[in-house]
Amino acid sequence: MIRVSTTASSSFYCHVTCAGKFRGAAGIFAARRSFSTSLHASLNPLGWSKSKRTFRCVFPEQISKPSWISTISANMSSPSKVVEHVVFFNVKEGTPPEKANAMISALQGLKSLDTVLQLTAGPALNFRSETYRYTHALYSRYKDKQSLDDYSACPQHMDVVKQFVLPIVDDIFALDWEAEIDGPVVSSSGAVRVAVFKPKDDMATPQRFELVEILSGYKSLFPSIGQVSFGENFSPARAKGFTWGFLSLFPGVKELEEFNKNDEHIKLQCEKILPQMENYIIVDMLSSPSSASL
Repeated sequence: MIRVSTTASSSFYCHVTCAGKFRGAAGIFAARRSFSTSLHASLNPLGWSKSKRTFRCVFPEQISKPSWISTISANMSSPSKVVEHVVFFNVKEGTPPEKANAMISALQGLKSLDTVLQLTAGPALNFRSETYRYTHALYSRYKDKQSLDDYSACPQHMDVVKQFVLPIVDDIFALDWEAEIDGPVVSSSGAVRVAVFKPKDDMATPQRFELVEILSGYKSLFPSIGQVSFGENFSPARAKGFTWGFLSLFPGVKELEEFNKNDEHIKLQCEKILPQMENYIIVDMLSSPSSASL
């Protein structure tokens, strides 16, 4: 919960009480830090336990209070810890549609594995990147890292990759992160947005802290999102240097399309988020596609 108040010095004080919300961002900030720049803050480590932690941010008079401060007030009670796994595929040009459909059907069949909490795969409805091109995506969720490891080593998974994926794709990207989420671990959704980011190396700590706050609080800013997941990559092998994963689950395509046109979202993305990134990939997809054809 965030409270904003003023003092005789006209500085803005926001007191933030968190209950495990930022475990997925562990590692982005080290233990207790102090900012001597225009944004002064003192915070506890981001390896949050489920007990409540509190920190205070001070915004001097000459700095405008961020518009999102008064908006983020999410219910952070009883978060659940999960592991997220996203994969992007670029299907080779000229691949027959039936082979792309067969790949997606085979990937969707992996949701029956015991270690998988939820899984969806399909073509990209919308794709945005200045560097890469991917045509299809897979998103899946697990209760812990061991479950993801078991999924990766499962003979059925390995057979699907060998028979249906590798023969028709020429590039694969994968990123994994831990997150603490509000709401059900198995979430019913009709549309998914996956964004992966590579923050600039020279990003100042206050800006990094602000981005973590914004992304972690996106559901509170935009109630049309059913669930949000955000965290730091722990599997660098196929992530091409990307380090942040950000997932938004929507009830349906209508809510996703309305979100894409939302002025406040566009402003945050263009003014706060993307300018701080060296690179990014954003993919929208259906949660249960009927066809893998683009």
